[in-house]
Amino acid sequence: MKLLVVDDEKAMANAIRDNFEYEGYSVDCAYGGQQALDRLLKGKYNLVVLDVMMPDIDGFMVLSTLRESNDNTPVIFLTARSTEADKLRGLGLGADDYVVKPFSILELVARVKAVLNRTTPGSHIETLQIGDVLADFSKLTIGPPREESGLGRYEADILRLLASEPGRVFSRDEILDRIWGMEAFPSNRTIDNYIVKLRQKIERDPKAPRHLLSIYGKGYKLVCNPD
Repeated sequence: MKLLVVDDEKAMANAIRDNFEYEGYSVDCAYGGQQALDRLLKGKYNLVVLDVMMPDIDGFMVLSTLRESNDNTPVIFLTARSTEADKLRGLGLGADDYVVKPFSILELVARVKAVLNRTTPGSHIETLQIGDVLADFSKLTIGPPREESGLGRYEADILRLLASEPGRVFSRDEILDRIWGMEAFPSNRTIDNYIVKLRQKIERDPKAPRHLLSIYGKGYKLVCNPD
């Protein structure tokens, strides 16, 4: 997962970045509204933590510009402006949450995770039937009835992403970006290894897969009911 932290107070932005990197996220910082818009135009982020009060372009204008350009990247406002009118304005512009300074970093991490859980593709999927195999994401189990095995966190995330658009081919780079963030440690080979593990849990014959398919030179796709 890749985050953008926007705050003209560099020490604040860098401290937030360090905490989220410790949690395993890939994080970029922008120290003003225009720099934030430039970064958002050049790259894809899973979520933006956005300060409101900035000297060049304030956070409200940044969010308004994003939404007018049909960019639905989740945004959490982080601001000292705590009036009800400010909160209503931010939420009305399309913000996903509003955190008031001073704040607890643990609270901010929890709110970011909650928004990502709501907005990540496939996050609404609780169970998934793949042939005669059932994946239960709430229990993190997968398998035919009475033969379930455990489903790892990243296995579940990859499967949910593929299931968000069944039949669509997802490239390895896109899977990395959506699940880990492009600057994270895992490589394309990591994706291949997880696919091998998932096939062992899903396919009757993992060497001749019918559900979790490789498309040469492009990536992977999920076919729940090939017949």
